[in-house]
Amino acid sequence: MRAASISAAMLLAGCAANPLAPPVAKAPTADECRAEVSRLHALLAAEVAERQRVTRVAARREDAMRRQLDAMKAIERSILEREERVRTESR
Repeated sequence: MRAASISAAMLLAGCAANPLAPPVAKAPTADECRAEVSRLHALLAAEVAERQRVTRVAARREDAMRRQLDAMKAIERSILEREERVRTESR
């Protein structure tokens, strides 16, 4: 995300040149700006896709861990119920 922020700042600095400032260098053409915007768009799309992928992986992992926890709780309950039955039968 930091790379996109830096790229966006560079784009704004170069492509949205201040018309009141004295020209230091040749201002970029519209095509150059369009190319930079397209590059930034591709970079941002890739970063968004990666974050979505990471989020899906984390959600699957969380779901698997939740199922494991539920299974362990069921095992614990059955053990406690069995112990309770043994206690009541021995009285």
